[in-house]
Amino acid sequence: MTPDNLLTTIEPQVLHPMSFPLHGSRLIEASAGTGKTFTIASLYLRLLLGHGDEQSRFPYPLTVDQILVVTFTEAATAELRDRIRRRIHDARIAFARGNSSDPVIAPLLEDIADHKAAAATLLQAERQMDEAAIYTIHGFCQRMLTQNAFESGSLFTNEFVTEESQLRAQVVADYWRRQFYPLSRSLAGEIRSFWQTPQALLKEINPFLSGAPVKIVAPTLSDNLENVHQENIRRIEHIKKLWREGEGDFHDLIANSGVNKRSYTKTSLPKALAEVGEWAQSATYGYQLPKSLEKFDQTVLREKTSKGEVPEHEAFRAIGELLQNPPNIKDPVLADAITSCRELLAEAKLRKGWLSFDDLLTQLAAALQANDNASASTLAQRIRTLYPVAMIDEFQDTDPLQYYIFNTVYGHSSLVEDDNLSEGSDSDVARGPSGLFMIGDPKQAIYAFRGADIFTYIQARRQVSAHYT
Repeated sequence: MTPDNLLTTIEPQVLHPMSFPLHGSRLIEASAGTGKTFTIASLYLRLLLGHGDEQSRFPYPLTVDQILVVTFTEAATAELRDRIRRRIHDARIAFARGNSSDPVIAPLLEDIADHKAAAATLLQAERQMDEAAIYTIHGFCQRMLTQNAFESGSLFTNEFVTEESQLRAQVVADYWRRQFYPLSRSLAGEIRSFWQTPQALLKEINPFLSGAPVKIVAPTLSDNLENVHQENIRRIEHIKKLWREGEGDFHDLIANSGVNKRSYTKTSLPKALAEVGEWAQSATYGYQLPKSLEKFDQTVLREKTSKGEVPEHEAFRAIGELLQNPPNIKDPVLADAITSCRELLAEAKLRKGWLSFDDLLTQLAAALQANDNASASTLAQRIRTLYPVAMIDEFQDTDPLQYYIFNTVYGHSSLVEDDNLSEGSDSDVARGPSGLFMIGDPKQAIYAFRGADIFTYIQARRQVSAHYT
C-alpha cells in the first residue's frame, strides 16, 4: 500500500479554529496557502485566554512560556514568534476597543465577558513574548536536557558543535585504512569498483551516521572480508569449471531441445555461448558476470520450454543458484561501515567532548526510554508540566526519533480520547491535562535528507484522537 492510499484511510474533520478541542493528540493537515500560521496563532490566542466551551477549552489559561511551539529552522521560529506577537497585539487592541471584524478575534469578544481582564492578559503575554517557548526541535531538546540534567543523565560539560563534517571524514578515512588497506589486490579492486575513495564511501553512509539507530536488513559479515571474498570467487570459479567441462555439448543440447527457438535462435545461441565461454576461460578477479549468463539459468530454460524436452545440465543448475544468490560484497561492507563508523564517530565525539544537533535528539530520546522507568517517567512529566500544550509546526518534516520524543511525552497523557473532559482515566488525571497538536502537510516534506519519513506521519495520523483539515 502506498503512502497516498494509507493517508486516505481516516476521514478528517473540518477544522474550525474557534471550536477546535485544545486538548488531546490531534493532527491538523494544512496545505500551503491555507492559513497554517494563522491557525497556530488562533489556537495560541485561545490557550492564552482560556477560551472555549466545556468540550473544547483547555482546563486553565496558559502563559506564553507554557505553550510550546516547535518548528524546524531558526527562520521559521523567528517568523512564528513575530506572527503570534502581532496577533496578540491585534487581539489586545480589539478587547480594549470592544469591537473587531477579524474572524477569530470577533468571536473571542463575543464569548469572553470580561474584556478588561482579557486585554490585561494579552498585554502581559505581549510583553513576555521574548520568553515564549517557540523553539527549533534542537533548541527544545537542548533546553530539556540542561534543565533536567539529573533525570536525563546529561551533565552538559560538552562543547556544542554545529559542524562535524571534518570529524566524520576523519572517522571514515580511519575505517577505510583499517578495513581496506590489508586486503588482497583482487578484493581491493572490488571495493574500489563501489567507492574510489573514502570520500565516496562517506557520501553514501553520511545520512546514517547520526539520529535514531539504523535498522540494517543487509546481510552481515559473518566472516572476515577476505574469507567472504574468496568464497565468492570460489563459487564463480566452480561455474566456470562446469562450463568448460560441458561447453562442447551445450549448443546441440539446447538446439535439439523443446526450448523456444525465438529466444535461442541460430544466431543468438552461438553468440551467447561464445560470450559465456570467453568469460569461463578468463581469470577471476571480481564478480563481473556476462549478460548472456542468464540465458543458461536452468529455471529460464525450463520457462522457455513450453513443449518437448527441457535442456538440463549441472552447469545450468549451478548458474541458476548463482544468479538467485549472486556474489555480493557491497551490502555487507556498507552495513559494517555504517555500524562501525557510527560507533567510531560517537567515541571520537566523546573523547573531544563534542555534542551535535542530532546528539541532542538521541540523548533526549534515550532519557525518555531509560531502563530506569521512574527517571524517564519523571522527565516526561516535567516536560508536560512545563509545557502542557505543544504545537509541532511543519510536522511532515518530523523523523521517527523526533516523533518518538513528542509521542512519549504527550501521546498518552490526554484527559480526553473521546472529546469529553469529564471522562479521563485515573492514570490520565494523575498525569494532568495536556495537548499535542501536529500541524503539517505530507505533500510538502523538505527534510527527507535528514530522515523525515512519510510513514512517521502516517503512524501519527493513526495514533491521534482526531485529525482535521
